[in-house]
Amino acid sequence: MNICWFGYLARNMSWSIVGQNICRELIKKGHQVDMFSTNGTNLFPDDLKPYLRGSFEAGQQIAPTDFTRVTNAVLQQKYDMQLSYTAFRNFKEYFNRGNSNRFGIWNYETTILPKSFAKAYLYVDKILPSSNFSKKIFMENGIPEDKQVVIPHGIHLDRFNEVEPYQLKTKKRYKILANIAQPHLRKNIPGLLESYGKAFTNKDDVCLVLKISRKSPQPVFDVNFSDIYKDFCHKYKSHAEIEIVDTFITDIESIYKAVDIVFTMTHAECFWMPGLEGFAANKIVISPNYGGQLDFMNKDNSFLIEGKEMRAPHNMQYWEPSPYAKVFNPSTDHAAEVLRKAVNHYDDYHSKFSPLMKEAANNYTWSNVVDKMVNLCENK
Repeated sequence: MNICWFGYLARNMSWSIVGQNICRELIKKGHQVDMFSTNGTNLFPDDLKPYLRGSFEAGQQIAPTDFTRVTNAVLQQKYDMQLSYTAFRNFKEYFNRGNSNRFGIWNYETTILPKSFAKAYLYVDKILPSSNFSKKIFMENGIPEDKQVVIPHGIHLDRFNEVEPYQLKTKKRYKILANIAQPHLRKNIPGLLESYGKAFTNKDDVCLVLKISRKSPQPVFDVNFSDIYKDFCHKYKSHAEIEIVDTFITDIESIYKAVDIVFTMTHAECFWMPGLEGFAANKIVISPNYGGQLDFMNKDNSFLIEGKEMRAPHNMQYWEPSPYAKVFNPSTDHAAEVLRKAVNHYDDYHSKFSPLMKEAANNYTWSNVVDKMVNLCENK
C-alpha cells in the first residue's frame, strides 16, 4: 500500500518516536511510506531520511492556502492509508489525501476534552487510542465507541538484547530509573522525589537515576526541575544517591539494561512507554494503579501504588482546562513502602514477576501494532 504519515517525526519526543517506529515497521513489511514531519528535522533518524518528503517546524503558522501548497509539492493527492499522531484539532487539515483508511492516533490524560475536540472523529475513519484508559475518556466526551480501536504502542524486543548497558556513574547495587524526559507537571516529580526520600537514606545501597531534561521550563505545562530538586535536597539532607542523566541517548534501551527497577509517580499516563520498556528489559516496574499502563501491568507482574483521584490543576491540562477534570494522586507513603519492598526482596519479586513481564512484552511489538493497523484497512 501507499501510506502517508503526516505529523511529528523529529526531536526527542514521544509522538515522534511512535511515528518513526510505525513507519519503520511498515517499510520493513514492504509498504511504500511517505513521511512529512510537522516538527522539523532535528534528530530525524538517518535510516528514515530516504522516506522524508517534507517538513515544517512545530508551531510555525501556515495559512490554509500555503499549507496546501507546501504539502502538495511533495505528497501525493491520494493514499491507501493515512496516519498521524496529532491532536484532534489537526485532524481535518492532516487527513485530506483520500477518504478511506484515515487513522488518527491520539491520547488525552485528563478526563475532560477541550470543547470542540470530540467532533474530530468526523474527519477520520477510526481514532486509535493507545489504551483502554484513553478510549474511556474519549467515549465519556462523546466519541462513539464504534469509531475507536485501541492499538497500543510497541517495542523492538531484539534491541534490548543487542545494545550494551548505558555507563552510569553510580556504583550502588540497586539502580532505580525514572525516565521523565520533559518535566511536565503531570509527571509528579515532587511526589517521585518525596517517595524516594521517604524510602531510603544515604546509608542504603540504592541510586535513583533521573532521565530528565533540565532545560528552562516551557510555558504552562513544565515545572522547574532545578527548583524542585533544590527543595527536595533541603528537606531530605541525608537522601540516598541520585544520578541525573540529561543528555540525549541514541539507544534508549541501553539505560534500561543498566538499572534494576523502573519507577514513576505520574498523575496520569495514557500508555507509559517506560513501563513497557522496563518489561522488555526484564526489570521490576513500579507505577500508580491508574492510567493506560494497566492494560499491561497488574499485581501479578508489577508493583502498583495506591492513591485517589483529584481535580487536575489548570496548568496540568493541555489546550483548554476544565475545573472538573480529574487525574490521580498516588500515595507517597505507599510508594516508599513499595520501593523498600522491591529493593529488600528484589530477587524474590523479580523471580515472581519475570515470566509474566516477558509474556506481556511479547504481545506489544511494533510488528503487532502495524499488523493491527493494516488489518483495519478496507480494500488493502
